[in-house]
Amino acid sequence: MKNSKINFNGRNNILFCEENVRLINSSLTFQGNDSVIYLSSNRHDYKLNVTVHHNSVFFAGKNNYFNGVLNAVLSECRHVIIGAEGLFSFDIWVRNADPHLVYECETMQRLNPTKSIFIGEHVWVGQSAMILKGSRIGAGSIIGAMSLVAGKYIPPNTSWGGNPVKLLKEGIFWDGSCVHSWTEEKTKKAQSYQDDRYIFKDKLSDIDYDEIEEKLSSAENAEARIEYLLEVRKKFESQ
Repeated sequence: MKNSKINFNGRNNILFCEENVRLINSSLTFQGNDSVIYLSSNRHDYKLNVTVHHNSVFFAGKNNYFNGVLNAVLSECRHVIIGAEGLFSFDIWVRNADPHLVYECETMQRLNPTKSIFIGEHVWVGQSAMILKGSRIGAGSIIGAMSLVAGKYIPPNTSWGGNPVKLLKEGIFWDGSCVHSWTEEKTKKAQSYQDDRYIFKDKLSDIDYDEIEEKLSSAENAEARIEYLLEVRKKFESQ
């Protein structure tokens, strides 16, 4: 830990860290009971500002790169699941609740339930993007800078941007190499790619996000949620 803090307010909460977890400029806060923050092994530093309330799970898969601090607020017993090998830019917010209540005048029924968020493997999220409740972002996709993703399904290997977010391009993939200091020669060499490792759209996935949410939400306590995450964590690392 460097310039970081962990706050436990409540009962029976678990911060679960695999090997090689380094927190830099981070704040992890449990503000309820029976919740879990699960941080997988990472060759990069974690930069997180995460608050979880009751019966919620924040899961980060292996080797995600955080260029700035990722902000996340988990409310009303719902979850945020992030796959492996993602790239997250500066000033990103992830929130699974509005959080205030909205009702329809005629029926008096609530219109804005809190919903879990799922982000797949190898997803690139641009600067100042906001990802809201119910969003499901497929593997290999790109969310552009300053985009608002609100309850959208983003298919694998697609690029989206805008407020609200709209489809920009299908059938794409991305590589995490940074071009800032490249020479003209290196740029020329990068005009084609040599393998299909980042093409996910044609690969079958055994991830059932509805089942994962049901299992996490129905678990009796934080220990049971950890036990389930240990069973399924490999699914978040490769689709």
